Order: sequence, then C-alpha cells, then structure tokens
Amino acid sequence: MKGRLVLKNIILRLKLGVANHEKISFRDVPVTAVWTGEVAVGPSIDYSDVCDTLAGFDEREYDYIEDLASDILSLLRREYPCGRWAVTITKPFPPVSLKLESASFTLEGGENG
Repeated sequence: MKGRLVLKNIILRLKLGVANHEKISFRDVPVTAVWTGEVAVGPSIDYSDVCDTLAGFDEREYDYIEDLASDILSLLRREYPCGRWAVTITKPFPPVSLKLESASFTLEGGENG
C-alpha cells in the first residue's frame, strides 16, 4: 500500500529575499512537505521528527525560495531516504510591482528522481 503524509505550512522564521530591505527582519515563511511512499504497519514517517529536523532552518537567511526548497529537500531525502518528497516554499506578499498574495515554488525528489 502507498500512503501520503502532508505537513502543511510549517512556519520557519527566515530572512528571505534578494533586496536588502527584505532581510532587515525575520518573516514567517510557510513550508509544506509531502511524503509519498510504501506504508507498513504503523507510521512510516513521524511528523514530529520531520519538524524537529526542519527546526535547524529557523533564523537562516536565503536570497531565493528555490534555494531554500533545494536545501530542505536534500535534508529530507538524506534523513528519510524511503519514499518521495515534495517541498513547497511560500513567500507571502513578495515586493513586486503589483499586489501579490504569495509566490511559491515546489521541488520534488526521491526514490527514482
């Protein structure tokens, strides 16, 4: 049997953005991590452990949401190699020429890719 675990909107406090004014203070950045894989009896992935693993990203600084997604995906694949992971980073209200609620980027990888 295959199963899917969705950890929606894990909040990391980060300095995120290319512009200097975006890195003046920390902001809440929602991260969604999705695991898909074979399920045995009991939980395949402990979501509390995943949150503990991602806590190391708190108070870091990133220019691009793509780089953050790549770093998180690499860590999850290393710590939990079975199954497939997808990581979505959402940047609320990015500073662009029009009002934009959020920008997000999803990166996937695992078992066969």
